[in-house]
Amino acid sequence: MKTMNIIGAGHVGQTLGRLWTKERALELGDVVNSSVESAQVAVDFMQAGRALSDVREMQYADLFLVGCPDSYIEECCQALVESEVLKRGDIVFHCSGALSSELLKSAQEQGAYTASLHPVKSFSEPARAVQQFAGTYCGVEGDEEAVRVLHQLIENIGGLPFSIDPQHKAIYHSASVMACNYLVALQEVSLQALIKSGVQRGQAMQILHPLVAGTVSNIFEQGTADALTGPIARGDHEVVKVQLEALQDWQPDIAKLYKQLGAETVKLSQQQGKALAADLGDIERLLKN
Repeated sequence: MKTMNIIGAGHVGQTLGRLWTKERALELGDVVNSSVESAQVAVDFMQAGRALSDVREMQYADLFLVGCPDSYIEECCQALVESEVLKRGDIVFHCSGALSSELLKSAQEQGAYTASLHPVKSFSEPARAVQQFAGTYCGVEGDEEAVRVLHQLIENIGGLPFSIDPQHKAIYHSASVMACNYLVALQEVSLQALIKSGVQRGQAMQILHPLVAGTVSNIFEQGTADALTGPIARGDHEVVKVQLEALQDWQPDIAKLYKQLGAETVKLSQQQGKALAADLGDIERLLKN
């Protein structure tokens, strides 16, 4: 059985460590965090491993998960190289969504295989993430041997690995940010608009819940263009004009967001083909002013 050490056992590292040890896909060795106390918390959660605070104290392993924050990945990898625990043929990988395996070049120069593995999932609570991990898509890129091993490890815990282009890693990750994080922000903007109209926040949440849930369901059942409804889908430029004027009087920044999203919505409406081209042209001009 292969062994793995973790440098920076945050939520993602703890989740993967717990799942892989639980399924006996590998044996967990040393866990290095900024303090022994935090490393011990991670070890207790994963129910395996030895807590450390210094990379230089690590034992040998076959795999090294560099799970520290993105800005420290390169530094932690260099510390791993300088510890002289790394062997030729070992696998070193990180879990950043935005950065490629290029950050691990110092390990690669020592003969290690490098990669990045990004689970497309929210890890706010490791315990919940462990329970819900099966079916999670995981983007993988890097050296062929590292990718092969990581694909197998992902499949061992019910994940679904897929390949990504390392040259466009930042764009790849922005997709998740917009689909997940910005969706939350957009709902907050919608809530503010409802509250402005006299609706209490609690009731506003209840109003939006079925609307948003239904829309998301339609997107994945029908596709984006066919799921589109509303004034732009109908080509109703008068409604768009009235809404835009009201938003500009109330919150110019929200009006700007309305325009930007509206421009993308016009493109979807054109694909859908239900609204008249002349009406969509009028809407485009409104949104550009």
